[in-house]
Order: sequence, then structure tokens, then C-alpha cells
Amino acid sequence: MSEIKKKLFKWSNASLEELHQPIALSIKPLREEASFRRYFRLKRREDSIIGVYSPPEMESNKEFIFFSQYFKEKNINVPDILTFDLQQGFMLLEDFGDDLYQFKLNTSNRKDLYELAIKELIKIHSCKDTKNIQRLTKEHSIAQMKLFEEWFLQGLLGFNINDEIQCLLDKVYDLIEKTFINQPQVLCHFDFESRNLILLPNGGVGVLDYQDAILGPIFLDPVSLLKDLNCKSTRKEIISFLRIYTSRACEENLLPKMEERDYLRYFDFTGLQRQLRILGTLSRLHLRDKKSYRLPDLIKTLDFLLETSSNYAELKEFNNFLKDIISPELNKSLKEKI
Repeated sequence: MSEIKKKLFKWSNASLEELHQPIALSIKPLREEASFRRYFRLKRREDSIIGVYSPPEMESNKEFIFFSQYFKEKNINVPDILTFDLQQGFMLLEDFGDDLYQFKLNTSNRKDLYELAIKELIKIHSCKDTKNIQRLTKEHSIAQMKLFEEWFLQGLLGFNINDEIQCLLDKVYDLIEKTFINQPQVLCHFDFESRNLILLPNGGVGVLDYQDAILGPIFLDPVSLLKDLNCKSTRKEIISFLRIYTSRACEENLLPKMEERDYLRYFDFTGLQRQLRILGTLSRLHLRDKKSYRLPDLIKTLDFLLETSSNYAELKEFNNFLKDIISPELNKSLKEKI
């Protein structure tokens, strides 16, 4: 048993005894994370709970605890926190089970599961008392996109960004940023994707990993849900699922009524920002943090960028750059690394 696992197990049982709850009989590691957090399932005689080691110097533990309470008060399905130790980075959480959307989504159930997720998402987007919650600023969103340059283009591919390419990238960043500013700003989960959604025994949807929640563009979460690396939909399907969200959002006065093409443009350009960020963060995960298991997702993420940029005339030059130069370089690089 690893040292962290031993310490968490010992702390968990001491904490459970203080709470007059049954102690754990065993501890087993769960999924690997892109972050530094580690999850464990602690089996008790009649049930199980989740133990978390989240290094306090590297993770947003105070934010996780804050949003756990905040979302509970808003009737959003997040796990109960039984207890925590901020200094050690230990937590005990309610166990929501193993039915992650990541593994449950398929072509036959996708519409029903997306409708359930959108119902929960509307509750998040409807939160009003957000004065103490961080806002995704212009500077922050551009810095996120520039991870694409630093870690993906230069770091992973060793690509030299000359003045011409820099000018092209800056133009794309500016186009994307304008959609961020012009669409409604709401409380966003920030990573509302299949890895962070789970089917509950009562038929509802549980929400996980919400510590990065932020005030930002309303289409950020629908993009996370519908342009998902683990369950890719056709363009026609995405538009159909997006209609479900925009209809509900209009009913709740979260969105003004617009032409569908306007919703789709907001959605697509917000997706570009997310995908540029993901290409950067996954490359950084490999290069800096020595976690390479997400490298295959780079191809899928680049495919989203290629598909979206091919639909807009003002992105034609960017699309050609990705298609003719970056895509072949990425394929070549991954053959050497995987």
C-alpha cells in the first residue's frame, strides 16, 4: 500500500470514528486524473464512501468545499462532504457509484442522457447570487488559448511561430474573444463533460469536479457536454441536442431569442476557445507532469478545431494552417510518443 493510501486510510477511519460512523474495511484506488487529485473507494460493511487526496499546494480544495455547499443549497446534485482536512488535502465524500456518462453514453440513450444533463445544467446556469465567484476575464481566456502556442505548438510539436503565424493566431483569438464578450455570462461548471457526470440510482444526474466553476460565457458548458472527446456526435446531432439546451435556456430567461445560426456561432466559437485550451493543457500534462495517457485525445481535439473552422469563411486561413501543417505534424509526433 502506498504511503498516501496508508495515511488516507488511517485518517479516514479516525475521522469516521469521531463522526460515530462505521469505519472502512478496505481502500481501493479509482480512476486516474489529469489533475494531481487521487480518488479511492473505501468499503464499509454496508456501503462505501470516496476518499480523496488532493495536494493542497496544487489543487483548489477551498473552492471545492465552497461550491459543494453552494450547489447543495441550489438543489444541484453534488456529493455530500462527510469531512475534510485542508492541511493534509484529505476528504471523505458521498459515493455516487460508477455509472459515469463517459462509459454509459451510446447512440441509443444519448438524447435521454443529454436531456437529463441539460436539466441539471440549467440549474447551475440559473444561480444568481454570484458576487463572490471569480469571472472569466478577457485576459484569462486569452491566456488559456495561448497554452496552445506554448505547450502544443512549441512544446509538443517543436513548431516555430513566426510573425505571420503569430498574426494569424492573434486574429483567431480576437474573433473568439468577441463571442465571449457578446453572449450572456452565467455561472459555468467549466468542465461539464462526460467524465464529470454520473447517473444516480434515483435516475438523476450527479455532478463531479466543479471546483473550477466560474462566471463565463453561457455556451461554455453546452460545448463541454456536446463536443465531448469520449462520445462524438455528428454535426446534425450536435445541432439537435443544442436546440434542447437553447429552448430550456430561453424558457428560464437565460438566453434572448435569436436565430439558430446565431446560437450556433456562439457555441462554435466558444468551443474553439475550449479546444485550444485543451490542446495546451493535455500537452502540458505530458511534458511537465509526465502523464501521457491523454495523448490520444489530442487528435480528437484537433478534429473538433478542424471541423468547426471549416464552417466559417473568416477561419479559412486558420483551417488551412491546422489541416496542412499542424495535423500531419501531430500525427508524426504521436507515432513517436505512443
